[in-house]
Amino acid sequence: MTEEKKSILERIQKLLRMSEENGASYNEAMMAAQKAQELLQEHNLSLSDVDKDDGVVEPIGSEDFELDRDKWKAWITAATARLYFCTTYTNKKLNKETYQWSRVRTFVGRESNRKIAKSMCDYFINAVVRMAEDHVRKIPGSKSEINRIKFNFMQGCAMELSNRIEEKYKALNKEDGYKGIQNPNNLPKLFRDEDANNRNWLAKQGVKLRSTSSSIRVKDRLAFANGKESGKNIGIDTQVNANKGRYLGA
Repeated sequence: MTEEKKSILERIQKLLRMSEENGASYNEAMMAAQKAQELLQEHNLSLSDVDKDDGVVEPIGSEDFELDRDKWKAWITAATARLYFCTTYTNKKLNKETYQWSRVRTFVGRESNRKIAKSMCDYFINAVVRMAEDHVRKIPGSKSEINRIKFNFMQGCAMELSNRIEEKYKALNKEDGYKGIQNPNNLPKLFRDEDANNRNWLAKQGVKLRSTSSSIRVKDRLAFANGKESGKNIGIDTQVNANKGRYLGA
C-alpha cells in the first residue's frame, strides 16, 4: 500500500469514528460522514478498501422516518437516498400506543450514508417549502387559493429538484472518467456494490421491493411551472451546514 493511500484511508477511518456516541454533535457527526464520502469518491475508494481489521466498515442497517401525504417529498427522498448510497422504500407502520397507522420511509444503508442522506433530504425539503412560502407571500387571494398555489408550486419545484438529483446520480454513475489511486472507474462500482449490499440485507429481513408508479395531479399549471423554474435554483452540490436555516443557490 502506498503512503498516499494509507494516509487517505487513515483520514477516512478517523472521520467514520466521529459520532454522537463519541461526543460529537449531530452536525459534527453528519459533516464528518459527508467528508468521508467525499474522500471515498475523490479517490475512487469504497468502504471495502478501508482496513477491515480496524473495525471501521459499518454494517448495513435501516431507519424509519414518518411521511405525510405529500407525495412530492417521496420523490426527493428516493432520488437523494440513491445518490448517497442508500436504498429506500415506503411502508405502513402501526403505532402500538395510539393504534394508528402511519406511512414511513425506510432508509437502508450504512449509518454514515443514512445520516448524510437524511440530512440532505431535510435540507432539500425545507428549501422547497421555504421557496413556496416566499412565492405566495405577496399573492392576494383566499386561504384555499393560496394553499392551492403553494401546493402546486411545491410539486413543480420538487419534480425539477428530484430530476436534477437523478441526473447527477447518472452522471456520477458513468463508467468513464473516474481515475484514482487504484480501482479505476470505482465510483460506479461503489454505487452498484452498495445497492447490492442493501438489497441483500433487505432480502435477509424478508423485505421484497417492488416498483410503484406515482400519479400526479396538477390543479394550477402556472404555479407548477413557476415551481419547476425555482427548482433549478436549489444547490445540489453545496456542502450544507445544518445551522443555516435557508436554502442555498446552485
